[in-house]
This record gives sequence, C-alpha cells and structure tokens, in this order.
Amino acid sequence: MKVTQRAQRLFRLQQVIFYLLLIAAVVLLAKLSVDYNRQFDWTANARHTLSDTSLQVLSSLEKPVQVDIFVSPEYQYRVAVTDLIQRYQRHSDKLEVSYIDPNFAPDRVRQMSIQQQGEMVISRGEQSQHVLDLSEQSLTNALITVSRQQQQWLVFIEGHGERSLFEQHDFSLSTWAGQLQSQGFKLHSQNLVKTPELPDNTAALVIASPTEEWLPGEIALIQDYLAQGGNLLWLADPEQTVSLSPLAEQLGIAFVPGTVMDPSSSMLGLDDPRFVLISDYANHPIGVAIKSVTLMADALAIETSKTEQQTDWQYLKLLRSQPDAWVESTAISQSNLPQQRYDAGEDMPGPLALAQILTRPHPDTDRQQRIAIVGDSDFISNSHIGTVANLELSMALANWLAEDDKLIEIPVKTSIGTQLELDKSQSIIIGFGFLLVIPLILLAFGLGIWWRRRRR
Repeated sequence: MKVTQRAQRLFRLQQVIFYLLLIAAVVLLAKLSVDYNRQFDWTANARHTLSDTSLQVLSSLEKPVQVDIFVSPEYQYRVAVTDLIQRYQRHSDKLEVSYIDPNFAPDRVRQMSIQQQGEMVISRGEQSQHVLDLSEQSLTNALITVSRQQQQWLVFIEGHGERSLFEQHDFSLSTWAGQLQSQGFKLHSQNLVKTPELPDNTAALVIASPTEEWLPGEIALIQDYLAQGGNLLWLADPEQTVSLSPLAEQLGIAFVPGTVMDPSSSMLGLDDPRFVLISDYANHPIGVAIKSVTLMADALAIETSKTEQQTDWQYLKLLRSQPDAWVESTAISQSNLPQQRYDAGEDMPGPLALAQILTRPHPDTDRQQRIAIVGDSDFISNSHIGTVANLELSMALANWLAEDDKLIEIPVKTSIGTQLELDKSQSIIIGFGFLLVIPLILLAFGLGIWWRRRRR
C-alpha cells in the first residue's frame, strides 16, 4: 500500500498532537500533585494519621506558632522528624517551621537548652515547650500548652488530709497532675495556715476531699475568694470533714448523708454496688466532651438548697446516676455489703445528682464565675483515673474552670494498638508453634535436603 504525502503529514501531525497532549498531561499531573495531597492510611490503628484531638488543636490555632527543629542533615531519624511535622502542616498554615543544624548554631543550642538531636521547641509569644520524643501525643500536648492565652494556675489546698498531688500511691492525684502539667497547667499546693493569701493568678481553687477539720479563718478565706468571683473545684467524699458546711451553705448546696449504691455497675463486671456508673450527662460543654461512661466509687449525692440570697447562681446537674441507684442511709461494711437493698421510706431513690455546676456573672468583670462540685474524688485518683472516661471528665473539668472553652472538647490523646491481648488457647497455640511446630518443620526441611544430597 502506497502512503501519500498527505497521509504522512497527517501522521506527523498526529504524533505532534500526541506528544503535546502527553506533555500537557504530565504538567497537569505535576500541578495537581503539588496543589492537592491525598493519602490513605490502612494501618489497623491509623498510626500514620493525625487523631481527632490533633486536628481540633490545629483548627483552633488563631495565631502563628513557631516550631524550631534542631536536627542535622545526616541524623538517622531526620526523615521521621520531617514526616511527623508535615502531617501537622497539611492541616494548618499557622505552623512556622524552621530546621536548625545544631552543629552550626551552638549559641542558639545553649540559649534554648537543647538536649538532643531531633528536639523541637514549640513557642508562641513568651510561652514555649520542648518536645523530646517523636510522638503525636507529645507534639499535640505542646501545641495545647502554648495555645493557652495565659498561664493557668490550679491551687490545691492542703493541710487537712487532702489527697496528695505528687505522691505515687493509689489514692493520690499524681497521674492527673501529670496530665494537667502536660497540657500547660501550673500546679501549686498551699497550706492556708502557713500562707493565708491566695495567688492573684489563680485560675481555680481545688479542694480534694479533706478529712480533717478546717479552722474558721480558713473557711472565711475561701468564702471571701468565692465572693470576689473565684472559680472552685470541690471534690467531696462521704468521710469528708463537716467543718466545710458554711461553704456549702454559701453555695446553696447540700450533701445527702449516706453512700450512693448502684446495682448497674455489674454491667462492667463489678460486684461492689458502691461503684456508680454514670452515662447521663447534662447538655453542657463538659458533658459533650465525655464520649463514654464514667465510674465513681463511694460517692455522695448532691442537692441544691439555695436561698433567696443565692438567686444569682445558676445550677446544673452535670452527672446523674442510673434510675435504680439509691442513697444507702445505713452504715455499710464489707460483711453486710451483699445484703444491701433499697428500702423505701428510708433510702433516697435515684436518679441522683453526683456533680453540680454553678455559674453566675462575675461581680467585677464581664466573665462568668464557675464552680464545680463533685460528690467523689476516687474517680480522679491514680487507681481509677484510667478507668473508662474518668480522665476525659477530669480534664474537661479543669479546662472549663480555667475558662479555656476551646480546649474542653479536645480529648486526651492515648496510644492505641500497642498491646496484643491473647486468650489462654491462643497463647498455648502460639507457644507450641514456636517450641515444637516451627522446629519440626525446619528439621523436616533439613532432613529432606540431606536425603536428596545423599542420593545423588
């Protein structure tokens, strides 16, 4: 078949158009790859994707945050550092990232007290935080810390048998204290007898279940603090001192004598009805922030007893027990615990309020005075704070009292997918597999190879 000149010209034109379209497609794809980034994380626990916590923090950033990364180009984990920070940069343009080679900036290393390669310094204004490990939790906590508009001081009253803030035993609050510090709170313990003046920068006062008597002067100090518009977190227990009654009267609340009993705690495998299961939360930022049930132990029910002089307070039942719970009016011991039943006419039936929120306009400013009274302090102790959503509740309370409303709905970042749980049969199968099956298979292969070589 003879090819005409016209056919040759059309063929060449077709080739030119093809190459032009190919170049245009390559340029377009390159442009799309620069402007749009889509990633898919198929790992079981989405370990390469930022959590909802981090995304909420990034979306709440209103001012630029400086991120100084001290890492050398030859550092073996530089790629991991870059990958981590780029995950954050994809969701916010408020991060101003600078890579600094510590070998060529010794003065700055000394000035900022850099300890290791890959260390990050997160700063905004006068606030700064050092991130020493390459984890999303540490970086997000640092962003939360510098995002706080001011230094938040929580003052814990001590000297009356309150739960310890820094001791490590089961009933202390050291785990909660560590979480508070990681999210930018400053903690201070104060004995009102030794130091009768509260710091001016107190964001909230914390009374953590005192068991010993308060002096009248100490009560008057707290009452004056509240009259001036101070915020308060009061954690109560059935064995707390009765010397705080004037404080309860000032706030218009009353603790119901007795211990709250809840048979529905058996749903969590608990045989002790003194554990109270909470799933009913008020329509409040604190309640919205809690994504699961919470658990309390040896709790008190709280009622309102406001008078005409207390009409400026707004009361809200934050936590309510199950309807079948009740307040046991008789003394409870381990021996008579299984026989405890609701007695009509003697015990108070549920549902019961285990936490009350009090708010009113601040007497001197346009902000809101905030009080939270919880009829339990065990939920925040080392032995129970990791149970169900107790940690979420404790952090939401702290953020609300510190008036950091934007951070109330940010849950605590926890590691997931880091433990392998096996039942007994699975453990036996894996154990026999490694001890017998795999060695026998290797032995069989070895014998087979030996036998083939021998027959040659």
